[in-house]
Amino acid sequence: MIINVNKISEKGYALNDSTELDNSHLIEEGSFFLDGVDYQVLFKRQDQRIQAQGNIQTAISLVCVRCLEQFELKIHSRFDIILFPKELVEQRSTALDEDDLEYIFYENDQIDLEKILVEQVNLFIPFKPVCRSECKGICPSCGANLNRGACPCDQAKNEIKFLFEKVKR
Repeated sequence: MIINVNKISEKGYALNDSTELDNSHLIEEGSFFLDGVDYQVLFKRQDQRIQAQGNIQTAISLVCVRCLEQFELKIHSRFDIILFPKELVEQRSTALDEDDLEYIFYENDQIDLEKILVEQVNLFIPFKPVCRSECKGICPSCGANLNRGACPCDQAKNEIKFLFEKVKR
């Protein structure tokens, strides 16, 4: 989805649509889209820089880092970003300043909307995805999901604890 910068006026250029994005763009291993990505974006021109304001809605499947089960994460994200022509940076210097790292660039008067959408989805994904805050995870001994109940290791631990209590006396 390429947006030509010349279509964007000072009044703006609005898009309201839905699209399917490739799962390979997601940064979290084992994750995939459950729904298409609904988006509303308003592009506004301010000289050579372009402001993109919008929101996206979708749902993705992630793997919980505690219990290793798949779970659904609903994404409702708002964004407000500024895009600059890459040519401006190349004219100034070959190296990026620390301030330049905060900006997003477009090339050849074209903005890749898919890149922006994928970036916003990836920014919404937690560093360590957890299915719910009270997730108990898996047993380190047998690998049983502790959210589904006690594992056989619990009984063995209790029996060993009981035997040690007897020995102590």
